[in-house]
Amino acid sequence: MREIFDRLQVVPIEDVLVHEGVVERQVDRIADYVQHDGVMKNPIVVAEVEDQGAHKGRYIVLDGMHRVQAMSRLGCTDILVFISDYWSSQIRLASWDALLLDPINPRELLEELFPKGEVKISTAKTIDQARERVYGRDIAMALAQPNGEVTGIRVMQGDGTSLSRTVEILTRIESKFDELGTRIVYTPSSKSNIDHATQPDAMLFMRPLFSKQEVMQRTLAGKIFPRKSTRFLVPERPLRVDFHLTVLKADLDLATKNQLLDAHLQWCWENNKVRYYPEPVFVFGD
Repeated sequence: MREIFDRLQVVPIEDVLVHEGVVERQVDRIADYVQHDGVMKNPIVVAEVEDQGAHKGRYIVLDGMHRVQAMSRLGCTDILVFISDYWSSQIRLASWDALLLDPINPRELLEELFPKGEVKISTAKTIDQARERVYGRDIAMALAQPNGEVTGIRVMQGDGTSLSRTVEILTRIESKFDELGTRIVYTPSSKSNIDHATQPDAMLFMRPLFSKQEVMQRTLAGKIFPRKSTRFLVPERPLRVDFHLTVLKADLDLATKNQLLDAHLQWCWENNKVRYYPEPVFVFGD
């Protein structure tokens, strides 16, 4: 348990590197919860950046992008993190798909967003086939319409398989959704087929799967992905640490804040507040 405690640390929020955008309403909701509760319940899962240059001693966020923004919005200079090993084979990278709850005409959307010949609609027989082509970068992304038609978006100009082109296309499409006020529900790609089946009038937007190398590369270059582009699967994480917001906002040096954190963790341990579940746990609700 000492090893887990040692991986829980308070670090400067400016040293935490986010790698993707956020859903603003989710940031607002989290900030309201934290302000009301007066504690940061769950630490941000991060990994130390293995860089000896400008990013030495900094951390990349694996899980908690919205919490970082919420804590910053609340005026925190420091933040509670749980440090993981980025390159561990146990930490895997998955993706999010999106259910579009308002009707979209793919052809009209693409004709408006992209000059003639820049992209092309490419049909697919099934959702699974389309997803395989998206993950293989044969197509940039795909849309499954309520009528059963599955179309892929193929980049026709430049290197259609490059990371920058894929991110550019995704950013332009998602920005258009925002402009149109399209209602979007993000769902893990591993279960998006099931979720899509329960929403017969929704369109399934299958988004790219990025690699850990690509995420690190863009982050160190100061570039970010569109919101909900990545879903890191982390095998272990501490929950309900409940570290006081006043400490994170206080004008105290980092060593003092970490001493207070260690005392808090020790109190939790001595008062039987720490529980470890080796088996999978299912959580219903926030």
